[in-house]
Amino acid sequence: MSLTSQASKGYLRTTRTATWGFLMALPLLILYEVGIVWVNSGKAEVIRISSESLLKRIFYSLGITEELILLAIVIAIGIAIVIYERKKKIEFRMRYPVMMIVESAVYAVVLAFMVSGLTQLILSPLIASQALESQSLPLQLVLSIGAGIYEELVFRVMLVGGLFWVLWKAFPKHRILVYFVSAVIGALSFSLVHHIGSLGDPWSFDVFLFRAIFGLVFNIVFLIRGFAIVAWTHALYDVMVVTGFFSLLQSAAG
Repeated sequence: MSLTSQASKGYLRTTRTATWGFLMALPLLILYEVGIVWVNSGKAEVIRISSESLLKRIFYSLGITEELILLAIVIAIGIAIVIYERKKKIEFRMRYPVMMIVESAVYAVVLAFMVSGLTQLILSPLIASQALESQSLPLQLVLSIGAGIYEELVFRVMLVGGLFWVLWKAFPKHRILVYFVSAVIGALSFSLVHHIGSLGDPWSFDVFLFRAIFGLVFNIVFLIRGFAIVAWTHALYDVMVVTGFFSLLQSAAG
């Protein structure tokens, strides 16, 4: 096996671990938390990602209401993951974060046009941004980053991963079918939540179908490449949507 092939396999193996998932999630989490405080400064109504509110309600129900305590819990869980996975001999290379972000950006562009083609909705990436068009660009960017970290944590890790674990324990001989069922339920839930709440989109089957297929694709990315890549892919895709990047690509292609 060539050195290049070994390096490639090492990168793919190590960057899908929970350790790298935690390390790469931290920048997104920090950017979101700092940004959301900044964009909501002086506003009577604080706007946040619905998935974040869901997670925090779980902690609130346990009597944990201080933001610093929540942050400490997240860091403690991350440190525990790093310690637990030491036996995997995970590589820590300075070039990996840049490589992972570039990889995620490529996925974001490819998946956007692939899913648009599947749904025959060439303007779907633009439709997906309509719910936030009345909001300022800084707020849209911050919410895009938050979606990458919190929606992937809720829908990919907790929902799809949790459903898979429960169903697999019940039906251990049907691993592929169990993941398919979990992935479909996760994708439908992921799409449906975007039509709920004050910032939710008006109901449209086309948009619902687009996001459901996108949810399935995210599930595949999560399964193959892990949490870090799918979180950054989601965040970068949303950033590309709100900045009009896909509009420029479509114009250039036209």
